[in-house]
Amino acid sequence: MKISKILIPIIVLSGLGYLVYAQLSENKVVIEERSAPRKEVNLEMPVSIYTATTSEFNDSLNFNGTFEAKKELSVIAESSGRITDLFVKEGQRISKGQVIAKIDDASIKAQMDMINAQLDKTKNDVSSYERLLKAGAISEQQYEEVKLSLKNIEANLAATTQQLKYTTLVAPMSGVIQSIPVEQGSFATPGTQIANVVDISSLKMVIQVPEKDVVKLRTGQKVNIQTEVYPEKSFTGVISLIAVQADAARKYNVEIELPVSPSFPLKPGMFGNVSINTSSEPTLALFIPRKSIVGSIQNPEVFVVSNRKAMKKSIKIGQVKGSLIEVTKGVQEGDQVVISGQVNLEEGTTVQITSSENQDQNSNFKQLSE
Repeated sequence: MKISKILIPIIVLSGLGYLVYAQLSENKVVIEERSAPRKEVNLEMPVSIYTATTSEFNDSLNFNGTFEAKKELSVIAESSGRITDLFVKEGQRISKGQVIAKIDDASIKAQMDMINAQLDKTKNDVSSYERLLKAGAISEQQYEEVKLSLKNIEANLAATTQQLKYTTLVAPMSGVIQSIPVEQGSFATPGTQIANVVDISSLKMVIQVPEKDVVKLRTGQKVNIQTEVYPEKSFTGVISLIAVQADAARKYNVEIELPVSPSFPLKPGMFGNVSINTSSEPTLALFIPRKSIVGSIQNPEVFVVSNRKAMKKSIKIGQVKGSLIEVTKGVQEGDQVVISGQVNLEEGTTVQITSSENQDQNSNFKQLSE
């Protein structure tokens, strides 16, 4: 009994000692594994690049607009009466002075007959009073009163004659009848629109130009116009008017006139694109694709590949030409700018160049510069 009481504690202590030794040995192995040098894995991120190059281009502005008739006038009734005749129809070509409509003039003609009768009688009275005045039978005042009556009747006749002219409505200019908002037999009052005439011998286009660009324009300047209906044809227009005051959006209305080509007829309401060359000589500038920008246009950055490493650079931009953007600071000619794969890049990331889009971008740039 005494021996067993001594052996049991010894066995327990020996077991505990072995467990501690085993745990320490295992921890040593783990520590050695962790502290052993690891073999680095070199990951290369695939990217596409564009080699920045200085290109020659013509500085131009581009705006969209809709063609309008250069001149548009309404034929307005200036007398009251029923419309007895309409001599034109919508879409008809007319000449200046051509009769468009007739308003009933029967009452005005009757009034003129009465005035003419009064006029004849008063003329006879004036002749009689003149003889009586010479004979001393009437006073000078009586003679002047009958002469004044004659003048009043003549003035009334002139006004009535003008009213009779108003019953015949004529075209104020040559053009095409765009609309006739009245019907034959309807009643017209002064101010009633009888017809609308547009002059389509030449057209105009009104574009809105921002304040930073309007200072580059001048009246008489020629512009190039492309249309959707004749994509193969280029039209030449002339700036005829530049607004002196901006609208609420700080833009200025600019009017461009162009003649109508018989071979390529344009109509009001058609859509067009205006290209205005603002430089007399080609300009040299450094452009890169817009899709290379990381972040926003306000704080632009790009990744540039140097020794197979991606380096982030802040840049300053100038003009934006469609899918291309001018760089004024931060990128130099010959720099390899990353245009795809930026989402996986950080400063110093090793990259693998998989493709270059210089050829396509240069073609795009050439189209934008023409």
